[in-house]
Amino acid sequence: EALRLRAGYAPAMVLKARVAASEGQGDAALALLDQVIAIDPGQVPAGLLKGEILMQVKQDTEAAVAAFRAVLAAHPGTVQARASVANILFQQRKFDEVKAELAQLKNTAPTHPETLLLEAKLAFNDKDYKRTREITDQILKSFPNNVRVLELAGAAEYRMKGYVQAEALLGKAVKLAPQQVLSRFLLAQTYLRTGQPSKTIEALQPVLDNSRPDGTALALAGEAYLQLGDAKRSEDAFQRALKAAPQDARVRTSAAMAQMVRGNASGAIGELEAVAAGDSGTRADLALVSARLRQNDADGALKAIAGLEKKMPDQPLPLQLRGRVLLLKKDLPGAAKSYEAALSKDPAYFPAVASLAALDMMDKKPEAARARFDAYIKAQPKSWQARLARAELEARTGAPAATVLATLREAVKANPSEAQPHLVLVSNLINSGDGTAALQAAQDATAALPNNLEVMDAQGRAELVSGDNQRAISTFKKLASLQPRNPQHELRLAEAYIATKDNDAAARSLRRAAELQPDNLAVMRSLAKLSVMQNKPQEGLVVARDMQKRFPKDPAGYSLEGDIEVSRKGWDAAALAFRTSLQRADTAETVARLHTVLMAAGKTSEADRLAADWVKQHPKDTSLQYFLGDVALAQSDWPRAEAKYRAVLDVQPENALALNNVAWLMAKQGKPGAVVLAEKANTLLPDRAPLLDTWAIALEADNQLPKAIETQKRAIALEPKDPGLTLRLAKMYIKAGDKPRARAELDVLSKLGEKFAGQAEVASLLKTL
Repeated sequence: EALRLRAGYAPAMVLKARVAASEGQGDAALALLDQVIAIDPGQVPAGLLKGEILMQVKQDTEAAVAAFRAVLAAHPGTVQARASVANILFQQRKFDEVKAELAQLKNTAPTHPETLLLEAKLAFNDKDYKRTREITDQILKSFPNNVRVLELAGAAEYRMKGYVQAEALLGKAVKLAPQQVLSRFLLAQTYLRTGQPSKTIEALQPVLDNSRPDGTALALAGEAYLQLGDAKRSEDAFQRALKAAPQDARVRTSAAMAQMVRGNASGAIGELEAVAAGDSGTRADLALVSARLRQNDADGALKAIAGLEKKMPDQPLPLQLRGRVLLLKKDLPGAAKSYEAALSKDPAYFPAVASLAALDMMDKKPEAARARFDAYIKAQPKSWQARLARAELEARTGAPAATVLATLREAVKANPSEAQPHLVLVSNLINSGDGTAALQAAQDATAALPNNLEVMDAQGRAELVSGDNQRAISTFKKLASLQPRNPQHELRLAEAYIATKDNDAAARSLRRAAELQPDNLAVMRSLAKLSVMQNKPQEGLVVARDMQKRFPKDPAGYSLEGDIEVSRKGWDAAALAFRTSLQRADTAETVARLHTVLMAAGKTSEADRLAADWVKQHPKDTSLQYFLGDVALAQSDWPRAEAKYRAVLDVQPENALALNNVAWLMAKQGKPGAVVLAEKANTLLPDRAPLLDTWAIALEADNQLPKAIETQKRAIALEPKDPGLTLRLAKMYIKAGDKPRARAELDVLSKLGEKFAGQAEVASLLKTL
């Protein structure tokens, strides 16, 4: 009707062409558009549609580029035309030309979504996945439902192993565009990596139901069935995948690895060798290295690495792998040489630095390891990995908690947009019991990474440990709504409900978690423990016995039954459960629990015999001896406790905690030599308040009162919130005759009121002054 009113009216002609193209009449559509362009060569909608039809319907990329270029000749600022040219060039892998087009787009439309998306795609292609996420986050703020952006962001998270976030992004993309096959494949792979094979099959089902499913979908399904333990379906899927894509190296590699899992090692290795020999890619070579190592064939692994090295002559990875294999062969000099060679290929390759530092630690050279990390940080100041590694080294070598925290904060500061340093810092503060600082660190992480689900989980945990239980519930509810099939969020939610004493709500969350993942041991344990808290031990026993039935070789179900029987003082039943657990895993922890039960039942001689037999059978394991020392200490049996801790020192003469305990016991018993042991403990583990406290007690017992007072003050400086340390200092001042200082310390304690349980002793001491 519009064309009848005005013949040749361009908007109507373009619309008519679009309708024709949608009905499969590509040539007719192009003819209509050419009529419009003949009258007005710079007609933008006509030129853009012509390019789209040539590219998508006629699949003539050269003609499509020419059509878009014609639009740009008349209107250089047309974003869609330039972005379309860039995307075609991207598909043709002409990345230098793509970058030239991006530069033009940045000049004319720097914040346009197409400009940002192209920049993100280039970053992804350059393996700069962090930059990809920064850009996609920026686009998603304005266009949260853009499927192309969600897919790219999810792919970047997947490559960075941020599987939780990848699942959320790709799940949303598939929901918005079910026909988007790449998003579906990436989501399926994410489920595989996170151990959710059933969801992998569910995600792939629309593609598998196709009359001609492709090899990638079938190979992924084969891996999923393998995880589910369905060997028959797995084999069927892989055979169909090989028929669909007989030359696809990735499919052949996956099928070979599946053979390995099913026990056909020789066939799998033969196939992997054939794929690796005939394919320029490295996936089969890496799988072959893994397969050889799984067979404990170090020489075969080294041979496979030699093949990989030919394909990657300028890359450090083969040399890094060679170092690992040589380490397995106990060839430490060879491993070090290989790691050094990896670094010579790429001085910024951190895995080689970390491996060399590990060798330093094996050689008992922590300072050399620290120097490596410091040198790397100087050369790569934004490396959060090196700072995290240094923090771990500091913790292992007994550095003060404040030093470790400072290094973790440096890691966060070095790269605030990286989630891992935030997560490690928050976890460290939670484990130290500093809820306030943990919450602040979690809030900082959320501000830097507002859409990261792992950060959101960390915030919920920090809220819980800081006592903000209602906010923790809100946070975990939000996580559960974002990922309704993740049982971990329901577990966390149950923990938060328990903190508010809402046990019924906690039980509902745990039941939902059990429905999502029936074989999750953590969920089962939590259900049983909650039953005990609700004074329903019988329900807990049902859960424990269900665990025993499902996992008959696992000790967890029997240990849980023992714990439940302990809760209702069923000593004989608890002992039987722990003995059954011991038959499945002979651990010191279970022996200690059985020992406790026997003692509670009054079977002291049987408990002693159990412990003596286990220590005799495991002479190098000191954990039970240490436990027995703690038991004797709790009973105020100083000589017996000292004997047990000394037994630990016979095996581990530099066990700082055992040295500390022996020093404390010697001081208590008035024995000489406590100072020497306490000093050694503090040398091995410096700047620890409890160890300094023991040293001060030993010095006091040895009549070195001035030094004892200075040492106690150092302990208080490290743990200013521990009133017991302050009380001990006040007593030392009294003993030294320094009443003013003693009164000052006691006044501080007196002001704590009910926060300090020792107020009666404080009042009594004040009266003496």
